[in-house]
Amino acid sequence: MRVLVTGGLGFIGQNLAIQLRRVDKDAKIIALDWFEGASVAERALFDDVHISCFADDRIMDLYCNADVVVHLAAHTTVQESIVDPLRSFDNNVVKTQKLLEFLRRNAPDTKVAFASTGGAIIGDHDGAVNETIAANPLSPYGANKLAVEGMLSAYRGSYGLSSASMRFSNVYGPNSWRKSSVISAFCKMYLGEGKLQINGDGLQTRDYIYVDDISDAIIRVIKQDGQGVFHLGTGVGTSILEITDIFLSLDPDREIDLKYVDALPGELRHNKADISRIRDKMGFEPSYSVERGIRETMAWFQNRKT
Repeated sequence: MRVLVTGGLGFIGQNLAIQLRRVDKDAKIIALDWFEGASVAERALFDDVHISCFADDRIMDLYCNADVVVHLAAHTTVQESIVDPLRSFDNNVVKTQKLLEFLRRNAPDTKVAFASTGGAIIGDHDGAVNETIAANPLSPYGANKLAVEGMLSAYRGSYGLSSASMRFSNVYGPNSWRKSSVISAFCKMYLGEGKLQINGDGLQTRDYIYVDDISDAIIRVIKQDGQGVFHLGTGVGTSILEITDIFLSLDPDREIDLKYVDALPGELRHNKADISRIRDKMGFEPSYSVERGIRETMAWFQNRKT
């Protein structure tokens, strides 16, 4: 199997490559990423690495040799999209449209596995979110992901392009040094200044899924030819205060400064995934509790720091 991963040098792409090697030794894995500063070890996870935008005309022929495109590349934060919605739309929607059109015309048998988002598309919702709930994005980022999901559906219906939209919950784990989401940020603050910063009152909840579980789910979707939308998570909502308590339990004798700041604009209050569809269709079941996952992640950060 030939897999091209856009955004491959990022956090999820690296872990996906590691996991894919474990289950398919013969897989050929290509990374396509704009980031020039990746280490030799990060690049070595792939058979080949191309430093480029995923929609650059000069690299488009790479897609013709792929059985699967795992499309992870994106401007990934809600806050970036609020500050500059046009730039976010161009990168996340317009460039993806260009990719889909190229595949339609030149590599129609290539499957697309798209990294989408559950919470940002659905918006605030009481209870677990699933594929049947109407979308109500509260940020340009969520609207961008929804637009791409719509295009994938249209290209599947009109042209037969095989695709799956995987709505990620909050992913965390090793190789996330350059990631700025909650758990990686907490690891860096804890090891650095000995503090934890809490946005808002800390009662907001998220579905935190360990990256090995996400990688397992992606591989299942690829290998079992999953089609349509899948929510990926654990089905468990965990508050920021609960996350904080886990960090404080890592070393009960250490004094950690807890700092409260204003809540971020555009952020959801509560979010967790109903994973019934991917469980029933793909046999997926997450294996990491959030406490176990945080301890594994912290161990990776500590080893990297030293």
